[in-house]
Amino acid sequence: MLPRSVLSSAIVLGVLVLAQPGMAQQPPDVMPPPADSGGSGPASEVPEKKPSGPTAGYAYSDKPTASSRSPHARYRKSGPVVNMPGFEQTADGGSRLFVQLSQNVPVEERKAQGSITYVLKGASPRVWNNTNALVTVHFNTPVARARLVPHGQDLHFVIDLRAAATPTWKVSESADKTAILSIDFPKGDYLQAGGEVAGAEAPAAQPRSKAARGKRAARKNAPATKDEAPPAP
Repeated sequence: MLPRSVLSSAIVLGVLVLAQPGMAQQPPDVMPPPADSGGSGPASEVPEKKPSGPTAGYAYSDKPTASSRSPHARYRKSGPVVNMPGFEQTADGGSRLFVQLSQNVPVEERKAQGSITYVLKGASPRVWNNTNALVTVHFNTPVARARLVPHGQDLHFVIDLRAAATPTWKVSESADKTAILSIDFPKGDYLQAGGEVAGAEAPAAQPRSKAARGKRAARKNAPATKDEAPPAP
């Protein structure tokens, strides 16, 4: 028979062994972080990233970039400005180009082969349409066309010639401080000299084809009916 102390120790040890399985079933107070699967288990979900740059296609919410905007020339709102150039035939048979300015400016004439340029110092066109070309090929003038061209801080009035001519020019200042640049060209037969004709010539008569001539001959040699007179020889 075992001593009482040894028997008490055995009973306590048995109770501890029977209590451990129940204690293992209790969940821990804090859940541990999920371990990295390392490729063996299902991968954790990663939020999809949207592309930050432009993709193919176009949406109405897309903002236009600087490169997609069409370039527009910005003209000065202050200082001397000019209107669209004008053209007229003079009473002596010549022709005239003129440009109206908001104020008087220095003008410099530059001659070249087939063109004359008048530099309007410090001037600028009022609007973009004033830089459209003025075409005069259908008038009796040595000028083929004229156009205002912005060039740095100045404005060039470029005149293309279709015939050699020596114009005279002047700047007239009005009472309201506006000015007009007038360029007069002498009279002459510039339509023929420039390769332009006053009117279109009628096209030359084309010879009839063999089939047309054959049909005409068959109608001429066909016998006349009662109600139809024979064709004249």
